[in-house]
Amino acid sequence: MAAGAGVKAGRLQVRKAAKGGWTPAKRAAFLEHLAATCNIAASARAVGMAPRGAHALKKRDAAFAADWAGAIEAAYETLEVRLLAYALGESEGEAEAESEAEAEREPDGVVDGDAAAESRGAHFDPRVAVQALGFRKRGGAAGGAAGGTGAGTLRKRVSLAELEEVLVARLDALDAQAASVTGDA
Repeated sequence: MAAGAGVKAGRLQVRKAAKGGWTPAKRAAFLEHLAATCNIAASARAVGMAPRGAHALKKRDAAFAADWAGAIEAAYETLEVRLLAYALGESEGEAEAESEAEAEREPDGVVDGDAAAESRGAHFDPRVAVQALGFRKRGGAAGGAAGGTGAGTLRKRVSLAELEEVLVARLDALDAQAASVTGDA
């Protein structure tokens, strides 16, 4: 492609930002809400924008797209932890109390935003959580394969004891990872 291709008559077009558009504050609030809820439409509405506009911004702004992917990944990790807690019989109240205790231990005093509080207080439906995580494994939200299993994969039935053993091991691994990040040993 020749140098300057895509520039009409050698001039660069500069546009003013649209009034009421995706300001830096709206972008940050959208990403925070997305990370807490994993819901693109609700996150866009929470900042007064249309989901279609969020997708358009993601398409034209690589930095925003990268932040979006990070927010989705954080949301999936939170969803996975909540599902594991549910599978182990931990009540939502216990999970919420633990999350609040973690927020109080934050060194810089960061407190969860409204979206995070909303996601903790909302009714948790494990069936929807499993469907969402299945969507993730198929690469649906990230736009590509995430190394998960595809359609037609054989699944093995396991006993409740085997399932609990796997879930406890996963929780132990998450605790070890968190401890290594925070420096707790």
